[in-house]
Amino acid sequence: MIKREVLMPIELVEDIAQIVHKEGYQILKDAFPDTKAKPPIFLSQEEAEALIDLAVIEKKKARLMYPYYDDEHPKFNEEHELKFDDVQMGIYEKILYYVESAFQKGSFDHLL
Repeated sequence: MIKREVLMPIELVEDIAQIVHKEGYQILKDAFPDTKAKPPIFLSQEEAEALIDLAVIEKKKARLMYPYYDDEHPKFNEEHELKFDDVQMGIYEKILYYVESAFQKGSFDHLL
């Protein structure tokens, strides 16, 4: 199985490792062997897809927790917007960016 190095900031690797172990995501435990995982990270295609799934799940969880993030929603809430944006522009977009930088861009579009 061929693995590619995925360059990510240490803070992102630590955040991902925490989620992997908290949620028990077995498919990602080789890449993130403990909660204090550090770069470099090497991922197979299957692990890269799983990491994209993790990003999508985190965004969907944020949408459930902070449903009034959209300023066009009648119940718009600034706190919801800030917390949702933390996930959207944080872990979600960063994972997509770094994984797609190591693999072919667009090869994970079917997972989004």
